[in-house]
Amino acid sequence: MKLAVIIIPIVLAVMFTSLIPQSFADGFEQPLFKWTYQPSICVLEPSDPHFPGLGQKMFFQTQNAVLDWQTKLNGGNAKNGVWNFKLTDIPFSQVNSYNATNCDITVNFKPSPDNPDEKFNEAGVTVYKNFPKIYVTIYYLGVDLREQYETFWQNGTHYYTYQPIPYFTGYLASDPQLEMTIRHELGHSLGLGHYIVSDAALTKIVEGNQDMPSIMVTTIFTYGVTHFDITQLDIKELESIYGTHGLGAKPIPVQNITQNIIPNAVPVTPQILNQTQSVQNIPSQIPAWIKHIAKWWSQNQVSNGEFTDAMKYLIQQGILKVPSTASSVSSSQIPSWVTTNAGYWADGKLSDYEFIRGIQYLISNGIIVLQ
Repeated sequence: MKLAVIIIPIVLAVMFTSLIPQSFADGFEQPLFKWTYQPSICVLEPSDPHFPGLGQKMFFQTQNAVLDWQTKLNGGNAKNGVWNFKLTDIPFSQVNSYNATNCDITVNFKPSPDNPDEKFNEAGVTVYKNFPKIYVTIYYLGVDLREQYETFWQNGTHYYTYQPIPYFTGYLASDPQLEMTIRHELGHSLGLGHYIVSDAALTKIVEGNQDMPSIMVTTIFTYGVTHFDITQLDIKELESIYGTHGLGAKPIPVQNITQNIIPNAVPVTPQILNQTQSVQNIPSQIPAWIKHIAKWWSQNQVSNGEFTDAMKYLIQQGILKVPSTASSVSSSQIPSWVTTNAGYWADGKLSDYEFIRGIQYLISNGIIVLQ
């Protein structure tokens, strides 16, 4: 699924047509998803011989947009608050070799959409079908209007009108267009849906007679308005999703986890560790966010090596407490019951005790080596 900043075609003085159906009441659409940790953001600098310095310009535009979100989420504090996004600049020379596993939200730039059918209806797009990996594309060419004359009959009367048709030009988009588009798409990447207003209100916004109530309104055409703000409605909507205390850091080093989804994973029948296995002093509580890692592993979104490396790191850091367990054999095979039990534990169907027994099995069989 994807969301886009929608370019609104306008028939001046005759009709107003929106590409998105409008509701009878203003308000946000349902949230798209919900982060469980504060996502990192990577910006892939573009390069275009027609626009020297384009890469740095797009990074600074994105950096300003991220700081704008962060400042307003923190109640006016740029860097002191509960929200503190990690932003990484990937120069164009490194784009093809950068480590995507370090990025939760990836922002890249293209001159215009590849699909000809999309050249008239979006200035940016956010793809979240592989959440928690989010991909944002910003189109950096400017959008202009060309007139298309039309005639039609209505109730026996012949009308003559012209309809401006949006198209991507050969020159760089204006700063206001880029500022709005980037902020809008970053709003989507944080989980916000569109903010729907009535056709009458949208007409006033487009004509420049009314400020947008939200950065998530679906238009990039406005006349006489040069600022596009993240508003209090946007901040309140995010606070309704995440609360006022923000989100914690990503629970483990990002290099230990990838999000390559393997479709059609076949579930296996769970088995319980042999009751003769020596287990003592099983902890009664485990940090809840470790369940996310276990769930990803059970769904084949994380490889065996990545999961065992993550567990090893957590044990060595004292985050995951496992009773002392001797390793008597060496094996590279992980029984299916250990993986399945991890998924059942993540879903609340097994106790912490059973999950720790599985980790002890991996240690005792030399699959997780702590020395």
